[in-house]
Amino acid sequence: MLVIILIAVSIIASQGVNLSYKFGSMRMKDSLSSPPLMCTFTSLFISLVYGAMALVSDGGIFFPDKLSIVLSLMLGICYAIAAYFYLLALACGPYTITAILLNLSSFLPILYSSLFLGEDASVFQLIGLAIIIASCVVLTISRSHGTQNSKANIRWGLFALFMFISNSLISFSIRVNTVLTTTPKSSFFFLAYLISAALCFIFYLISGGVKKKIGPKPLILPALCVGISIAIQFFPSAELPKYLTSALQYPLEKGLSIILGVVVGISFFKEKIGKAGYICIGTIIAAMCLLGL
Repeated sequence: MLVIILIAVSIIASQGVNLSYKFGSMRMKDSLSSPPLMCTFTSLFISLVYGAMALVSDGGIFFPDKLSIVLSLMLGICYAIAAYFYLLALACGPYTITAILLNLSSFLPILYSSLFLGEDASVFQLIGLAIIIASCVVLTISRSHGTQNSKANIRWGLFALFMFISNSLISFSIRVNTVLTTTPKSSFFFLAYLISAALCFIFYLISGGVKKKIGPKPLILPALCVGISIAIQFFPSAELPKYLTSALQYPLEKGLSIILGVVVGISFFKEKIGKAGYICIGTIIAAMCLLGL
């Protein structure tokens, strides 16, 4: 029952993250300055929340394992990159496919865990992972909603690729910290998102955000919504490795998020995926069944 509750919380929070980012991308005044500004607010908010949790529940911020510091640095850098490019991708591409790709990236830790943590992966699971990766490629190529300009399509594809790779490393860093270290989760996330906030603010300065005088007010609300959703989502993501292998956790946690994301995109944003897209989604569902074996 606890596992079911954790998965349900993760799925709901995942949609909160996606919708908040979409809301933020629709309110951007400048495609270079607004994303890092919003990501700065988001990361700082998450960091403060987990810092407060560490003080209350753990009696302070502790790092008994030095590996956790390295993993926090990895998560912070990857989140800054993933959030930045996710916003850019949402600003110039479809919500449905972009959100699907974000969720699909969390399946790659199955491969990472098999290679670096020694977790077992059956032939069926490896085949399922290969199918999912192939489906990502087809989805990216076959998107039928958004700008039809070829340069814009290439730009969206690059944004989605950077987002895809960096987000997969976020999930893996959380899993490694849970499996191999004794550092409290609150301390781990506090440092990771503090690093991310600093990096995002540097992105903001480099992109000339100060000179362009973009007001932060339109981005505060979506940033807070993203922060709340991620803070909620990462608790079950950090707890589930105690009960499930990566080959079971990610299909259940992210696979259902993908299906719900499709429903949201079609229902609320009136997006059309196309025949190839629906075939890919059906294939993904079949691949998730293989991963569950």
